[in-house]
Amino acid sequence: MTDTTPTLDANTTDQVTVFQLDDQPVRGRAVKLGPALEQALRPGGENRYPEAVARLLGEAMMTGALVAQSLKFKGRLVVQCHGTNDGAISLLMADCTTEGSIRGYARWDETKLKEIESESRNPTAKELLGAGTFSMTIDQGPDMDQYQGVAAIDGDRLSDCAEHYFNQSEQIPTKIRLACGQAVDADGAHWSGGGMMIQKIADDEARIDATMPWQTAQTLFGTLTDAELIDPDLSTHRLLFRLFHEDGVRIVETHDVNANCRCSRERLVDTFKSFDETAIQDMVQDGVITANCEFCATNYVFDPANIS
Repeated sequence: MTDTTPTLDANTTDQVTVFQLDDQPVRGRAVKLGPALEQALRPGGENRYPEAVARLLGEAMMTGALVAQSLKFKGRLVVQCHGTNDGAISLLMADCTTEGSIRGYARWDETKLKEIESESRNPTAKELLGAGTFSMTIDQGPDMDQYQGVAAIDGDRLSDCAEHYFNQSEQIPTKIRLACGQAVDADGAHWSGGGMMIQKIADDEARIDATMPWQTAQTLFGTLTDAELIDPDLSTHRLLFRLFHEDGVRIVETHDVNANCRCSRERLVDTFKSFDETAIQDMVQDGVITANCEFCATNYVFDPANIS
C-alpha cells in the first residue's frame, strides 16, 4: 500500500476488504461496520437487545460477513451459537449472504442476564452463552446440499470461538479479532464494529516455508486493539498499513455490506399456503393472522380470506 492520504483514509465503512501480505503465505479479510450494524441491531431505530447481547450478536454478524466473502459461489452463510442453561443467551444467529446482506437474531433470558452482569461488569462470551456449540452452515441454494461444521464454544471472546472452529473443523490456521461497541457523536450513540481475520495459506512445493512468515503475521496481528477496530474514523486501509506495512500489504478487492432482511408478505403467504385449513384457522386471532419477523421485527397482518 502506498502511503498516500486519499488511499489510506478512503471510506471503508460497511465494507469487507480482502488483503494479501506481499510475497507471504498469509491472506486475510477485514470488515468495518457502521450504519449497517446500527440498522441490523436497532431496526427502525429501536433497541431490541440489551447491550451485552447486541455486542455479541454484532460480532456474530461480522464473523459471517468476513467468512461469506471467502465463498466462491452465490449463497449464504449462517453463524449460530447455541448456549446452555449456564448462560443467559440461548441462541445467536447471523445470516449473511455472499452478496453482502447481513441480519441477526438473538434469544436470551433477562433474569439470568442480570444475574451474570451483577457478577461481572464485562461478561465474556462463554459466561453469556454458558457452553454449547458454535456452528457455520453454508447454503448454496434449494437444489444443493447444505454443509455444516460444528465446534464447542471455547474461549472468552466470540473471536476465540470462531478461531477454535476453524482450527478444529476446517483445519486452517486462523486468527480472528472482533470488536463491537457504541460510538458517540453529535447525533448520539450508534453501533460501530470491526473485525479482521488472517489465515495461513497451505504449504506447497512452489512456496517457501510458511512457518516463520505466519508466526510474524500472528505477532503483528496480536497488537490489534478493540479501540482500533471500533473507531469509526479509522479506515481499514490505514489499520492494515499500521499492522503490516513493513512486510507489505496489498488490497485485493472490497465488497459492500448492508443490513437487509429477506422477509416479505409474499414469502409469508407462500408459507401459510403449506398449512391445511385447520392450522390456518388456529392462527386467526381477532379476525386476522399476525406474524413478526425475528430478524428485523417487522409486523405483518393478514386477512385469512386472502390466504388460499
